[in-house]
Amino acid sequence: MSGHPDLAILGSGTTAFAAARMAAGRGKRVLMVEQSHLGGTCVNWGCIPSKTLIDKAEMYHAARRGESWGLNLKAGPPDCSTLMALKSRAVETLRESHYQHEMENTPNLEVLRGHGRFISPRELQVGAEIIHCDRFLVAVGGTPRIIPLEGLSQVDYLTSYSALHLPCFPESLLMLGGGVIALEMGQMFARFGTQVIILERGDRLLQEFDPRLTGQFADILRDEGVEIMTEVVAERVEGRPQGVCLYSTVRGAPVGLCAERLMLAVGTAPATADIGLEAAGVETDAAGFIRVDAGMRTSAPGIYAAGDVTGPPLIAPAGAREALVAVSNMFDPAADARIDHTYTPMAVFCDPEFATVGLTAEQARARGLEVVETFVDLGRVPKAHVMGGRRGGVILVAEASGGRVLGCQMLAPRAADIIHEATLAVRFGLDVSQLTTTVHVYPSISDGLRLAAQNLARTLGLPVF
Repeated sequence: MSGHPDLAILGSGTTAFAAARMAAGRGKRVLMVEQSHLGGTCVNWGCIPSKTLIDKAEMYHAARRGESWGLNLKAGPPDCSTLMALKSRAVETLRESHYQHEMENTPNLEVLRGHGRFISPRELQVGAEIIHCDRFLVAVGGTPRIIPLEGLSQVDYLTSYSALHLPCFPESLLMLGGGVIALEMGQMFARFGTQVIILERGDRLLQEFDPRLTGQFADILRDEGVEIMTEVVAERVEGRPQGVCLYSTVRGAPVGLCAERLMLAVGTAPATADIGLEAAGVETDAAGFIRVDAGMRTSAPGIYAAGDVTGPPLIAPAGAREALVAVSNMFDPAADARIDHTYTPMAVFCDPEFATVGLTAEQARARGLEVVETFVDLGRVPKAHVMGGRRGGVILVAEASGGRVLGCQMLAPRAADIIHEATLAVRFGLDVSQLTTTVHVYPSISDGLRLAAQNLARTLGLPVF
């Protein structure tokens, strides 16, 4: 790109492309700097490869589960070569058909290969080349967090990246962590025949969700053969000819566990190493995430950041939305665009799925709101019985004065799709009577949301028909 670009972006993932697409569409000259594959984490090492295998694990599990319903299906051992080739094709297809194709067919957009590093607030060095620009977007994403653990450097441990590139599934696996990645991938491995032990530092799995839901899912995992240990403090690991051993204290008692592989699923770290944030005057928090305001501005004028590099919610569509806010403010400061992740839904792609949006009752009360909430067990939803007595539930939170919907959590089949009804209710200030008086398809899992709204409407004396 001759001359100076109007916008230089570090990264080429979902967040970066959202920004590039918007800026280029406004006639701005955009340069993306990428040291690896186009598409970033989601396409290459995260969402696409993991959800491909998770989907196939669900199919494999359903085939075996169907025997109890009189469906005489016999599930033999998984064909790893076919599965892994399928996963790789999904990654390559999306990388080529979406990102490469868009890059080649978007006017004013170029990609420079190499590692970008700020040498001043207006200069980025990529190899021997110096890029001068008045507007930068840092969208480098995150990487699996590695914890300091004695002996870890001496064993061939897995992360969420490397675990998705194994040639086949291990016989046994110690999963250190009890969050989103641990549950998604732990269940996936278990369904393909791996003996999985999940080891969580806290007192329960998936701390951001209500224990009425996480407790049910822990039971589901145990029924599928996954062992769960909580209040685990990992102390050291040791390699063995047959695999790896992890030595910990579990609720204060020393415990040693051995398996073929050890996987770390302890969160995400920002990919900010050696990109020159100090030289650019960009501040970070204690965990290394870039500090931004609601308009995605960093502490350095002209430098914006978006996506996982800025911290939670650490999901691709949130990063894409943040990127649009950043670009809007870059080229139209009067717009003063802002992001509020209260309206950002997220999901956990286990089976059944978790999903959430808005505020919990505790969070709402911390903001000074008086609230009511209800829990509807999925057993009250007829479609759950159609599907074989699925376990789960719906939690709905509303303002005590007027019934405005404030938040929702659910554990249910296809919760990641159903949560969008609750998202619209939270975003546009609907009250529970508007949900309960809306006709829902029957039978459907989403009818559980209507039942929850009906409970609250009756409690508050609002119309239910």
